[in-house]
Amino acid sequence: MSWDGDDDTVELSTGALVRVRWVDLDEKRIYIDRFPDGTGWMWHSKLTNAQKGEVYYVPDDSSAEDVVQLPEDRWPKKGQVVASVLAISDDGATAVLDVNGRMVPVPQRSINPLRSGQTVHFEEDGEPGSVITSRPIDRLRLSAESFELDPSVMLVAPETIDVQLSDFGGSETLVRRALDLVRVALDPARLLERLGVKPVKGILFSGPSGTGKTHLARAISREVNANFYLIDGPEIINKWVGESEQRLRQLFEHASTNAPAVLFFDELDSIVSKRGDDSPEYVTRFVGQFLTALDGFDSGKGVLVIAATNLPGALDGALLRPGRLSYKIEFDGHPDRKSRLGILSASARGVRGARHADLEALADATEGWTAAELSMIWTEAGVLAALDRREELNAEDIREGALRAGQNRETTRRQEGRA
Repeated sequence: MSWDGDDDTVELSTGALVRVRWVDLDEKRIYIDRFPDGTGWMWHSKLTNAQKGEVYYVPDDSSAEDVVQLPEDRWPKKGQVVASVLAISDDGATAVLDVNGRMVPVPQRSINPLRSGQTVHFEEDGEPGSVITSRPIDRLRLSAESFELDPSVMLVAPETIDVQLSDFGGSETLVRRALDLVRVALDPARLLERLGVKPVKGILFSGPSGTGKTHLARAISREVNANFYLIDGPEIINKWVGESEQRLRQLFEHASTNAPAVLFFDELDSIVSKRGDDSPEYVTRFVGQFLTALDGFDSGKGVLVIAATNLPGALDGALLRPGRLSYKIEFDGHPDRKSRLGILSASARGVRGARHADLEALADATEGWTAAELSMIWTEAGVLAALDRREELNAEDIREGALRAGQNRETTRRQEGRA
């Protein structure tokens, strides 16, 4: 998969130039910067060992062997123009380049002559520069087939979910309400339908970051033995006409064939914010498609939508009407003492040496902390134990870990302007 600068093969089909942003092996996702218009994610059998910053050429309809790694300096600099070599004149004296849709003839160069199909840097002086790849890049859009959404990548089988309800530790009333709704919504007997009432199609989890919205959705899916789809906005949003809508339909169809299933849309406000005169056309279009999907799918087929947001006020109001995300569950960003004690106990499960902790004292000292901030106590304590080459926490680790977690919390809030 290394770059071969002597490749004389002219490949006329286009491909994509991508740079690795980061790799999540657990989720089998590679997050990429794609030239020239944005970010996305992909998974390719030949990219499992990709590293941050590496550059690749991925041909349309490619097999694993067709993916080519390029030197990192081939990635165009910000604002740099890239051109494709369309043809070489019969006499070999002129090369015709496609520069942002314009055909530009340039003299053929004597050193490193241009060849049809190449993609090259186009310099400010109007001359072609270094060759990026011997194959043409689709600069207008990514091939739908090369980066087609694969919903199975988002699917997590219930038996592989690594959290359970007993790990949540938050409000018992909140957990019971959420669990009751999910059980009724995914009930194979369809009792709500037989009672003649409207089905439960969607639930909205709202609350500050770190309050356990995703954690609870995963745990409930495991509890009711439902497949779980974790969906982030950038994975399905694409500004090209029709692609985002198609991806959304694929998700619902895939979930229907793998029912019972929970479609969990994280940070929903990032993809279905309020529509307005200044909203990008593709956002308005996607919100409409999302509403259509919510209205159109048959909840009796064992599919439930759960969405999470930190900013419920930013959502388009049409989403919250009856028959859509009708049921709202608000997560408290400031759990009470009883809930804090439960969160500390649950997050300590499996932590070696946690028995040395005075959980009552920690619960008293952490008023106003979120669930994620409380869990950081064990991580900070673990760092101290690991630095000391010990395999179990002691009481001093936990006391110091709580102090450091508190300092980190204050720093974060000060940076966010919430101090």
